[in-house]
Amino acid sequence: MKHKKSIVALAVLVVLAAGSVAAYTLNGDHGNQTSSKSEKSQSSSSSLKDLPKGVKSTDWDLTLVNKWHPLSSEMNFDKVSVSGKVVDARIKQAVLDFQNGARAAGYQTVLVSGYRSIQYQQEVFDNVKKNDMAEGMTDAQAEKATKAVVQEPGSSEHHTGLAIDIAGSDAFEKYPSLEANMDTFDSQKWLIDHAADYGFVLRYPEAKSKIKETGIDYESWHFRYVGVKNAKYMVKHNLTLEAYVKALKEAGR
Repeated sequence: MKHKKSIVALAVLVVLAAGSVAAYTLNGDHGNQTSSKSEKSQSSSSSLKDLPKGVKSTDWDLTLVNKWHPLSSEMNFDKVSVSGKVVDARIKQAVLDFQNGARAAGYQTVLVSGYRSIQYQQEVFDNVKKNDMAEGMTDAQAEKATKAVVQEPGSSEHHTGLAIDIAGSDAFEKYPSLEANMDTFDSQKWLIDHAADYGFVLRYPEAKSKIKETGIDYESWHFRYVGVKNAKYMVKHNLTLEAYVKALKEAGR
């Protein structure tokens, strides 16, 4: 998988050199190779009786985008730049507070990636597939191999502007292509442990990847803004966004 990630990173550089609209790395929510039955394996939500008041599954900060809920067109929201990356304007302060909190705790961070357009995702997908075909794969083989490591255009959570890839500076220096074991660094542990205080959740936790609940492998760097109230509830009950949204819908929200 490390070899494939290197190929993906190279593809990103090729896209950027060709004049891509943004300098974002691909590694956030790379594709996972699971079937649609994963939604059936989500955490049971029938026992969740204390859902936060006033929260609805249709709230903007709970927008769900994944391989089972892809976008057919670009989302419309105000975009702003934070630490050189683009995000939804509504989470700008939360991102700044998250980074400032880490700094106050003694950790410098790197905001690696933010918003990614569907067009950009298509360029990355095409470049990785092209590279696979250059290595001797057939079109069908390259398509399958690419889907194993790259989210298909429209399925990346980065399209929402609510997802960020953020890493401790020391962890990022060691693993510039982004690796799950960045979580061995105290800086990354702090980000994971304190994300909810700023309205973020670790979007693709290790435990959930094993039961294919999110359709994405464990990513210790990918965080999603859901709001402080939602984040704290999700962490308390060990819920992914998929399971939380499902629980809200089952509750008639």
